[in-house]
Amino acid sequence: MEIWQTERLTGNALTDAYLQGDPRIRDRFEFGLHQSDALKRRCHTVDHTFEHNHRIALVAALSDYAKELGQFGAHTTALLDKLADDRSMVVVTGQQAGLFTGPLYTVYKALSAVALAKQYEQVMCRPIVPVFWIATEDHDFDEVAAAYYVTKDAKLDKVHLRERPTGRVPVGLHGVSEAELDKMLVQLTVDLPEGMYKAELLQAIDESYRTTDNMGDAFARLMTKLLKEVPILFLNPIRHNLRVLVKEAFARVIKNPRAFIEAAHTGTEMLVKKGFSPQVEVHPDHSLLFLVDEGRRYALDVDREDPTHFRLRDSDLHYTKTALLARLQENPSDFSSGVLYRPVVQDFLLPVLTYVGGPAEIAYHGMMREIFSEAGRHMPIMQLRMRVTTVPTAVTRALDHLGVRLEDGLKRDLLKESLMRDLVPSLDAVLKEMEVRMRKELLSREAYFLDIDATLRSSLERAQEMVSRSVRHLENRSMRALELKNQGMVYSATVLSSWLRPNQTEQERLLSPLSLVIKYGMSWFLSLVELEHSATSATFVRF
Repeated sequence: MEIWQTERLTGNALTDAYLQGDPRIRDRFEFGLHQSDALKRRCHTVDHTFEHNHRIALVAALSDYAKELGQFGAHTTALLDKLADDRSMVVVTGQQAGLFTGPLYTVYKALSAVALAKQYEQVMCRPIVPVFWIATEDHDFDEVAAAYYVTKDAKLDKVHLRERPTGRVPVGLHGVSEAELDKMLVQLTVDLPEGMYKAELLQAIDESYRTTDNMGDAFARLMTKLLKEVPILFLNPIRHNLRVLVKEAFARVIKNPRAFIEAAHTGTEMLVKKGFSPQVEVHPDHSLLFLVDEGRRYALDVDREDPTHFRLRDSDLHYTKTALLARLQENPSDFSSGVLYRPVVQDFLLPVLTYVGGPAEIAYHGMMREIFSEAGRHMPIMQLRMRVTTVPTAVTRALDHLGVRLEDGLKRDLLKESLMRDLVPSLDAVLKEMEVRMRKELLSREAYFLDIDATLRSSLERAQEMVSRSVRHLENRSMRALELKNQGMVYSATVLSSWLRPNQTEQERLLSPLSLVIKYGMSWFLSLVELEHSATSATFVRF
């Protein structure tokens, strides 16, 4: 296995500005990556706000969850012991509970947190614990309902959940039925190529999803199996024993919702004034909180005329401030944070040194400084997760067969280019010349036909359209003929497209770990943990 890194920005303007230390956005983050005293100042802040009794309850809750997930190894025990130390802090990351882990970057986030915790511990000489926050509160089911993989025919495919919850059910409350699980496992058994670890992977999926009644815990179980050699703790925030520890975070919003709404709008306006687009749209009445009522998650909006009253968006339910505070005390698990308040809740629950996120997550933190301040908290240090592209042996063979570089395969679809490489002149040039000539001929006869009858203009226009359709038809038939004559080239191009540009996006953003794990197992994850973390580096792994 070969690993190398190259410098590459993310393409998100605000995140790239943060990573480069752009002075324009310095005041949108409390700690910059290039500030030498950032770690020391953040530690000082957390040391003075995080209470001992809270820490004891937190460790107990995470210990119970680890046991439930089957995390009994020495790694887990050591992490829990570290977290019990009043000097310890955490590197936290997280992701939605996607089907069969969701996209590859979910795993890379976890590995990034572990790598950073290791580096910080050496630099700071104090215990640092990596924690993965499973976003089980979210109700956007489309974002978690599919797992993409590369088939044994090198084509891109997916398994997806057809049984959908009714209404806005949090992912952490939705269960995958045994019948649907069986169908997906059969599909994977047939479609996935054979590999040394295929049986082990399918068994891990089966055990993880069949032994629990919700996607959040199933996700956690599978992640612990895939990362069994990687020291990290998993956290399901909707668990009651964790929600009781952050009641104050929710109470502060309920007591003064308009202040938090104004804080969110101020953060948005500040970014716009600096020339950046806000990552998240702020609703004018949204309190930044959600309420889970009868298993469904509703946005908790503030009444415009009376800020002591709230309503559940898209429902007829109304609540007074007093009623919500009473419900919070009795059932804190009914309350949920939106994307702009979740990091604040994390700060109430965990002694956060650093938050590890993707480009979009760092960007929306740039909207949040006023929200943190209104809650009486401080923003953590932000770090960009690893960005990883894997290059399986099949990809290397395909690149060699087509005679192209990895960079070419990452940037564009090579099938058409490869098929037409030996055509002189090129198919594109011939078709373009034909279309221009036919259109020119029609235009040259336009006056002739209009002299006959002005109503013939519509017929001339239809003839022009028929020229375009005929040329496109000829192009498609020609490409199919070339594909039939060059099936080896088609297969190689399909390999590159499926692995390097699945659905014209980055590999890590769409493909799940399934196709990699069946071939290469899970031990290679440890190699990524050993890398020196660099926020502006893109990592490549060639098998």
